[in-house]
Amino acid sequence: MLDDAAVFSILSKCFAPVDKAEWENLSARKAWAEFLDGARFILQNGGSLGLDKSPADYRRGNHAPLQDFLSECEVCALFCPPTYEEMRQFAARHFTGGLPESALPIESLYVNTAKAGDLLSPVDGKGMYLGTSARYMSALAEQLGFGIPFEFSDCPDHLALELDMVAVLLRSGMVDEARTFLSERFNWLTAYRRRLINLGSEANFYVCLCDLLIGIVAEQAEDAA
Repeated sequence: MLDDAAVFSILSKCFAPVDKAEWENLSARKAWAEFLDGARFILQNGGSLGLDKSPADYRRGNHAPLQDFLSECEVCALFCPPTYEEMRQFAARHFTGGLPESALPIESLYVNTAKAGDLLSPVDGKGMYLGTSARYMSALAEQLGFGIPFEFSDCPDHLALELDMVAVLLRSGMVDEARTFLSERFNWLTAYRRRLINLGSEANFYVCLCDLLIGIVAEQAEDAA
């Protein structure tokens, strides 16, 4: 089974620009099944996040089907990931700014914490580009010695980078920091999920990923309580 860091790395790539070969490798039947098994384990066994786990630990963990957590259409979308061309077309329509149906996965656009001088969001006017969350992510990346990739320079709080940050923290053995990051950085996904739902069935795959992440965050919160 994939380790927890690898699961978050794959989740990151679902929202990031990846090339055809990489996506086809990630979404191949066996590789995708391993990802789903890993994601399901994190969803149901939050207390083990980031800890070394033996095969026996995996066997002892909770293993309820994803149907217990997701709707039927979401499960179908998750078990049949989009092709590279479908991803590319969706990104062109919805992961591009300035379009009527833009649904950019950027935290600043869904929280009302911006300061004067930030760029107005195309979503609803409440959030702003390069808001507080963007500055936080830039500072955290610098603190850890990582540069923000050029394609994300205007949106360091992009969901792909936030998910990758969880993977980085876990790989670095910073388990408590990864759990804190999860609890603090993903509350905006509920608002983003609503935006995706407005796009109709073509967004089911991404709605499902959001629900998976929201469930993981809730599991972490419950375990910490």
